Amino acid sequence: MKNAAAPNPGPVTAEAAALNPNPETFEALRQRLRDRFTSLSPHLQRIARAALEEPNGFALNTTSKIAGELDIQPSTLIRFAKEFGYAGFSDLQRVFRQRLIEGEAVVRERVYSEASALQAPPDVRDLLQSCVQAHINSLQELLRHCDTDSLARAVEVLRAARHVYVAGLRRSRPIASYLAYALMRSERPCSLLDFAGGMAGAQIATIGPDDLLVAIAFAPHSRPVVDAVQDAYVSGRKVLVITDGPSSPLASHAHTRLYIDAGAASPFQPISGAIGLVQTLVTALTIDSVTGE
Repeated sequence: MKNAAAPNPGPVTAEAAALNPNPETFEALRQRLRDRFTSLSPHLQRIARAALEEPNGFALNTTSKIAGELDIQPSTLIRFAKEFGYAGFSDLQRVFRQRLIEGEAVVRERVYSEASALQAPPDVRDLLQSCVQAHINSLQELLRHCDTDSLARAVEVLRAARHVYVAGLRRSRPIASYLAYALMRSERPCSLLDFAGGMAGAQIATIGPDDLLVAIAFAPHSRPVVDAVQDAYVSGRKVLVITDGPSSPLASHAHTRLYIDAGAASPFQPISGAIGLVQTLVTALTIDSVTGE
């Protein structure tokens, strides 16, 4: 499904949407909701406003529950979905559900396939066991497949850096924040790129020849982080990336690369493997400082 370039575009038919094999992203749908908001009827505006303000509710609640909370008929939700080119509300709802899950499309499909096969809500103990096992698997994958030569090189470039800049968004944001926190606790100059405040570009422009950009991203690879890596690389600055493989758009613009498998059949992809990798890097630097190496 393609985004309309002009403001207030007309409805996209379900037939036209079916011609495009690529599903619409939540960001694209959100922009269409904004663009067409003023042209919608009051009932449809109520739905659009709720979709923009409470996307999690649209992803997780049933049609009847959403309709009840908005004081509308379920058929109005179907009409709303068709207004934006979907065959029914369940097709539209899938966009909101995919927003909750990071990772490759094949992972999302597998997760939803398994969830739809459940006859009853899973027991919370089973969920706990499943989530913990996903984290254990992530750490075991790190132990089995981490390239320790690349890990040693990453420690060296971190040690040599005058100032470390760290970039990460979405699922990678807590990993980036933890790395910045750990480096600062180790009394090493460090800055987390300010994407939210719109200052990331200005920060990248201040990166010096003795500084280092550490960028963390996994599929679908947040565009601002990819752009930050490319800008730093073009400027001849050193870049260390933590990503999910050689095909990552970050990999081709990095001087040092650490790969970690980010795929798992879990709705929320575990970051424990990446955290373990970051802790290893910082611990190596801390030991160096203590021993005076």
